[in-house]
Amino acid sequence: MTEYRFARPDEEMEVLDLINSVFSQAARPHDFAQLIPKVYAHPGFAKLHAVAVEDGRIRGTVAMLPVAIHAGEETLKCGYIGSVSVHPRFRGKGYMKELMAMQIAEAKRQGFDFMSLGGQRQRYQYFGFVRYGDAVHFSLSQANARHALPKENTFTFAPAQECHAEAIAALHGKQALYCERPRLLDTLRTYGGVPYVLLNGEEISGYLVTLDDQITELCLSRESDLPAVMAAWIREHKSCQVCCGGEMTQRIQGLAAFAETYSINASFSMIKVLNWESVLRAMLRLRPLPDGERVVQIENAGAFRLGVENGNAEALPCQSRPDCIWTETQAAETLFSPLQAQTVPDPVLRSWLPLTLDIPIADRF
Repeated sequence: MTEYRFARPDEEMEVLDLINSVFSQAARPHDFAQLIPKVYAHPGFAKLHAVAVEDGRIRGTVAMLPVAIHAGEETLKCGYIGSVSVHPRFRGKGYMKELMAMQIAEAKRQGFDFMSLGGQRQRYQYFGFVRYGDAVHFSLSQANARHALPKENTFTFAPAQECHAEAIAALHGKQALYCERPRLLDTLRTYGGVPYVLLNGEEISGYLVTLDDQITELCLSRESDLPAVMAAWIREHKSCQVCCGGEMTQRIQGLAAFAETYSINASFSMIKVLNWESVLRAMLRLRPLPDGERVVQIENAGAFRLGVENGNAEALPCQSRPDCIWTETQAAETLFSPLQAQTVPDPVLRSWLPLTLDIPIADRF
C-alpha cells in the first residue's frame, strides 16, 4: 500500500539520492546540492517534498519552494514546483498525480497567489498549468561594440563574494519585479549561474549573472551606464545574449538601440493562478498601460473589472456584464502569453497584453 505524506527531516538524504538518481538517468549527471544550492546545500529541505512511500522507501516526490515576488508595490506568494521524480521501476502507479494534487492543495492552504513550474507542456496541462511570461533576448557581438558602443570606460568585473552580498541585495531590491532571496549568493548560483559585481574603480555599480553565454540578470545603479557596461563585457567575452523581462521597458529600449538581433519568447515556466484578483492587480500595475476598462469573467473565479485611468490600474471583483468569458486556461494563455496577446481582437485588451509576469532564472526551482 502506498503512503502519501510530506518527507520527514531524517529522510533528507533519501530524498536527495532519489532526485539525483532519477534526473541523472534521464539526462546528464545531476548533483542537486550544486545545481540548486539555495535549497539542497542546506538542511531543512525535507518539508518541501511531498513523497510517495512504498515498502518503507521513498519511491516518488514532488517538491514546492515558496517564493515571495515583489511586483511594484504588490507582493505575490508563489509556490514553485520542482524535483518531480519517480523511481524508474515504480512508474505508472499514479504517484505524480497524487503528489501534484497534494502540492496544489498545500499551495491553496498556504494562501499562495499562483503556482509555477518548468517542464513538458502537455504533462502539466493536466493539472491546469499553461505557458506564460514574456522575455526579450538580445544578441550582441563585437561588431555591435565596435560600431555602436563606447570605446573606453573604467568598468571591470569581479566574481561576487560574500562581502558583496549587501550591495547586490540593495541593487536587486530596486527593480520593478524581484524575488526575496534569503540565501542570496546561493540563489544567484542556481543551475550553474555565475555572479559578478560590476566595478567602477572601487565602487560597486551593479551586478550580473551569467549562464553559459547568456547574461540572465543585470542590475545597474545607473541605467545610463548600460552601453559602457556592455562594451566592457563584450571586449572580454566577444559576444553574449542578454535576457530582459517584459517589465524592463527602459532596459529593452536601451539594448534595442545597438543589439544585433532580438527575440520575444514565452518563459520556460508554466503558471497556475490561484488568486486571480491579486495577480491581475499586481500585473496591471507593474508597467505603464493606456487607459481603458474591461470586465472579464473567469471560470471558477468570477468576474473582474480591469481598469486603467491616468496611469492608475485596478482589478476588482464585480457583478457587471462581462466583455470576455474565459476558462482559467484561456484566461492565463490570453493574459500572460506573448503569442496569444497578438490574436486578441479587443483593442483595449490588446493594448495591455501580455501582462508581464515571470520569475527570474535564479529564483526558479
